[in-house]
Amino acid sequence: MSQATDPTVYPPIPRRYKLWIGPLIVGVPALAVLIFLVFWFVVRVEVNANEILVLVNKTGKTLPAELADEFGDQVMLYPELVKAIAQKTGKSEEAIRNGYKGVRYEVLTEGRYFPNPYSYKRIKMYATIIKQNEMGVLIRRFGKPLPFPKTVATQPDERGPVAKILRPGRYNINRLAYDVQRFPSVWIPEGHVGVVTLLSGTDPVKKNTYTVEPGEKGVQRTVLQPGLEYYNPYLKRIEIVDVRSHKYDMLGSEAIHFPSNDSFTITIEGTIEWKILKDHEAEVTVAYGDEEDILNKIILPNARSISRIQGSKLQACEFISGKTRTAFQDRLLLEVREKCKRQGIDIRDALVRDIQPPVEIAALISQREQADQEVDRYNNQKEEARAQAELVTQEELQEQNKAIGDARRTVVTITKQAEQRKVVAVTRANRELEVAKLALQAAEKEAAAVLARGRAKANVVLMEYQARAEPLKNAVEAFGDGTTYAQRLFLEKIAPSIRSILSNTEGPFAEIFRQFQDYPAAPVKGGAQ
Repeated sequence: MSQATDPTVYPPIPRRYKLWIGPLIVGVPALAVLIFLVFWFVVRVEVNANEILVLVNKTGKTLPAELADEFGDQVMLYPELVKAIAQKTGKSEEAIRNGYKGVRYEVLTEGRYFPNPYSYKRIKMYATIIKQNEMGVLIRRFGKPLPFPKTVATQPDERGPVAKILRPGRYNINRLAYDVQRFPSVWIPEGHVGVVTLLSGTDPVKKNTYTVEPGEKGVQRTVLQPGLEYYNPYLKRIEIVDVRSHKYDMLGSEAIHFPSNDSFTITIEGTIEWKILKDHEAEVTVAYGDEEDILNKIILPNARSISRIQGSKLQACEFISGKTRTAFQDRLLLEVREKCKRQGIDIRDALVRDIQPPVEIAALISQREQADQEVDRYNNQKEEARAQAELVTQEELQEQNKAIGDARRTVVTITKQAEQRKVVAVTRANRELEVAKLALQAAEKEAAAVLARGRAKANVVLMEYQARAEPLKNAVEAFGDGTTYAQRLFLEKIAPSIRSILSNTEGPFAEIFRQFQDYPAAPVKGGAQ
């Protein structure tokens, strides 16, 4: 019997268990496949590109009654509400998000998720795309109502338009929590500025002013320069103002009419060039309006009133003369510029194109003007002839002065040359004198050097002789006189040469020794005998 069939090793399976083996072998894999299919086709949520997933808690508790007065009937589990419930109940914020009914504030981005469909409602939505040259404003659906007079939500738990804007790009925004409103961005071209009106902010400190300080509600004093601007229309308003130079022609019906000093009607046609003064754009825009308002409220009234005031001081005939016309134009420009500048407008030029006197005197004035012009022409001819004569005289004087100048230049040239030669000769003589002086000084120094060398040699010889004579003098003094010393010296010299002594005491040689014998001995220096 083999081990496999041995009942002691493997006991037989009871019959009641054998009935379950078959179904289990088939059922377990089938159950696993069923669970997989449920998770894959029912529970699974695929979040594709540019999509987000929002979960809504279908099960759990409702908002506590004690928080209903403060937060109202809320269905959005936003961070401030979750934090308030957590502080009230003492639970964690994650437990509050999972344990209360409502829409979850957080979103899930691209990916694969398996949220329980029984506990959660799954809502897929597209991500928010803000295009180029576009801006987005979030309208918050949850939170507390805005307190008066605020127009935008600046706190995270306030309902309404959010102050912060969305610039071009992609944003994963929960569309159950926010609405997104799109607005075109503002392009401020060159030669223009943007006047900003703040719709929400602090109340102005100074009341009844055209512009306010930064951060205060109203028209801001600082304007925006040319460029692309993104702004929140609920927070501010931007008005584009042209700050370039403008020209206005006062022609036809727009011409200026006023009476002259002698009660004739004068008509003036002209052109005014103007622009808004820098740093006054906001004030002028608020106080007066656009370009047409500035013309009708500032420029034209001032131009007409000043023209009438200045024109009434002149006679009708004076408006024909070019000089009077130029003076009138200068006064008009000066006074209009001063008055408009006080109102923030720069008058760059005021040109009078045409002045039309009354028809009944225009011909007479023209004839008089022509006669005056003829007189002026004759006077000009006389002045021209006088100037021509003066010119000829000046030319003759120039020729004469030129000849005199040439002679003077020749004399000056010769004088300068003589002076230069003199300077050269004096310079050469001075140089030779200096050389002679230097040679003399060198000879004197050479003679002094020769004399010094001779004296030095003589002193050396003298000192040598003195050095030789001094011992001889001392020796002579030691022997008493020179003769004794000489005899002593003589004997010292010949003594080594004497080999024998003669016995004969007579004769000249013996006489020499006899003298030494008879001569008394000199005292020795120092007391010796």
